[in-house]
Amino acid sequence: MSSSQEDSLLTDLCTICHLQPPKYRCPRCNTRTCSLPCTRRHKLWSQCSGVRDPAAYLRRSELATATAFDRDFNFITGIERSIERAGRDAENRGIRVGGGGGGGAGGKRKRGAAVAFAGAAGPAKRESGFLREVRNAGVKVIRAPRGMSRNKENGSRWFAKQQCLVWTVEWIGETGEKRTRNCRDSVPIAISYDRAFPLSREEREKEKEQEQTQTQTQTQNQEQGEDQGQAQQQELPSSTTENVTQQPEDIPSVITATTESSTTAESTAPLTRTDKPHPPTTTSSEQEETHAILPHRNVYFYLHRPRTATKQPVLIPLAPSMTLTAALRGHTVLEFPTIYVLPDSPDALRAQGADARYLLEDEYIRTHAPVDEDSASPTESEVDQPAPAGIDLGNVDENKVLEVLKKDLFEPTTLM
Repeated sequence: MSSSQEDSLLTDLCTICHLQPPKYRCPRCNTRTCSLPCTRRHKLWSQCSGVRDPAAYLRRSELATATAFDRDFNFITGIERSIERAGRDAENRGIRVGGGGGGGAGGKRKRGAAVAFAGAAGPAKRESGFLREVRNAGVKVIRAPRGMSRNKENGSRWFAKQQCLVWTVEWIGETGEKRTRNCRDSVPIAISYDRAFPLSREEREKEKEQEQTQTQTQTQNQEQGEDQGQAQQQELPSSTTENVTQQPEDIPSVITATTESSTTAESTAPLTRTDKPHPPTTTSSEQEETHAILPHRNVYFYLHRPRTATKQPVLIPLAPSMTLTAALRGHTVLEFPTIYVLPDSPDALRAQGADARYLLEDEYIRTHAPVDEDSASPTESEVDQPAPAGIDLGNVDENKVLEVLKKDLFEPTTLM
């Protein structure tokens, strides 16, 4: 009896140390252990991985349990995660995963190949939509080779639901500090800059104080202007009554004169009335004022022009009130736009001369860019040639010309 009791006690203890009752069970071989050192010894002695074997045999009674269902579910989700992870790694490395035709027996494609092909076709579809909208916006995008850092950093895309382009914008400061942020195309450059480089609390308080002082001065100026206008209105009625009392007899003559002048103006210049409904030409100046190149937070914005023939960066001045769509229209970017943030104005950059760190686009075009042959500007020969109606006859004697004409007209002609 004693031996049977000892045997039963040994089976109830840890299979490694035989000192304490077991707490853990190996998922692969069901070996029971009491602690972490015992599990390590078990893996070392038995060469066991400790990972459950999904192909291990199970009885029918064991299959119809919640634990077996959880095992199968975890096994399937683990396969899907590994496929998605492989697809992301291939995309980050610039490896194009191509899904061929029918693979396997009977022309059936494997599930892994289908998922890999769908993962490869998704970015291509998004990229085609983005390039189409960029082309419609008038922007030329130069694509960097796949796998390069510039290509990896590019997160620009087209959002069909919001109907907007989101650009990845690289901001470069005077000291060379770089920040990459995503900006919507309809947002002004100044607001995008404020989001990329937010103000500190002290700077915000200073701006609030400046705004308050400006509003106070504006209200004071308005009140002063209103007081002056009221005083002028009070003075005007007295002066007008004096003029009316002094010259009562001149009013009919003045009225008749004005009516006659108005009728003559209507009869002589009827076209002037048709020109009045057209809007005034001041709208262009107002647009220029809204998009004037002014400093924002004591800095100026410049768009970088890529792939130039100079070592100096070629910059295009931008107005803070311009949106990204207006700023990029008609220009070229390398994957995504790069905007320089400098404290110098365009005039200051031009004044630096040959020692300047940066070169403006107009100077670059004037000094480096070739002139197109099909341009609409007139050539030197066309400019130098005078008009046929303006022939200079200063050196011709008029008397000689008259004599020649008289001889041709009045001399008798001899008939042969």
